[in-house]
This record gives sequence, C-alpha cells and structure tokens, in this order.
Amino acid sequence: MRSPADPARLATLLEHRAHRLRRDASAQAEQAAQRDREAQTLRSAADKRLQAAQLGEEHGLDRQRLFERLRGVAIARAHVLECELRAGHLQEQAGDAREQEQQLRHAAAGNHSRARRLQAVGAHIDQKHRQARLRRQERQIQEEYTCR
Repeated sequence: MRSPADPARLATLLEHRAHRLRRDASAQAEQAAQRDREAQTLRSAADKRLQAAQLGEEHGLDRQRLFERLRGVAIARAHVLECELRAGHLQEQAGDAREQEQQLRHAAAGNHSRARRLQAVGAHIDQKHRQARLRRQERQIQEEYTCR
C-alpha cells in the first residue's frame, strides 16, 4: 500500500502546481502586454491631440480668438502630461507583471525539476519493491520444492 508521501503522488502534485504556475505566468505576460498596449494608445492619442492643438501662423486673429487658441494648446499640453503620467504608470505595472511572470516561470521550472527527480526516485523504489517481491516468490517456490 502506498503512503501519502508516495514519490509518484508528490510528483503529480508538483507537476500540477508547475502547470498552474505556468498558466499564471502566461496570464501575467498577457497582462503586461495589455498594459503596454494601453500605454502606447494613450501616448499616441495625446500626441495626436497636441498636434491638432499646435498653433500655426494664422493671420487676422483677434485677441479673443488668440486666447482661445492658447487655452486650447494649454489644455492639450495638460492632457499630454496626464496621459504621459498614466502611460508611465501603466509601463511600471507592465514591468512588475513581467517580473512576476519570470518569478512564476522560475518556480514552475523548479517544481517540474523536483517532480522529475521524485518520479525517478519513485521508479527506483518501485523497482526495488518488485525485485524484493520476486526474490520472496522465488524463495517461496524453492521452499515448496524442497518440502516435496
């Protein structure tokens, strides 16, 4: 009868844990990529808005229209700064997610390695048990043969 600490059972548990860690690492990688895409979208939208608000040479502007255009440029620049801050924050989150992904992949590799070693130990133990059982059977057969 196998014990709860059976190497094959422990190896299976470690393999399942490694699989779960790899799945979590993939989710972290996807999250990082999503954050990068969001940051890039924010930056490109902010750049487009700033380009649209840039002042060009416009003749015949009165004071009121000039101030409206300057206010529009100031608002666009503020929006760009806000988008840059948000994009920087998203990039930071993406970096954190990549770091966590690496840690999860490293843990998964460690669990997979331990599982392989436990499977090898379990196979070795099973082989020793089979050999011992065969020796017992041979001894029993020889004892029965000598008794006849």
